[in-house]
Amino acid sequence: MIVLKSDYFSSHERLTLFINENHIKREDILVITQDQGMFTIFFYADDVIKEITHGLFS
Repeated sequence: MIVLKSDYFSSHERLTLFINENHIKREDILVITQDQGMFTIFFYADDVIKEITHGLFS
């Protein structure tokens, strides 16, 4: 089932890495916001897939 997911990042480099590593398609990205240096992405993805993430200090 396709669901709306979100995640946040401390830099646009980490956001870009997340999008590329998880092969998130442009048409699946609902919006990317920035507030006080943090980036948040809202995207559609399959609910059974666990996205690759990196720790805050990796």
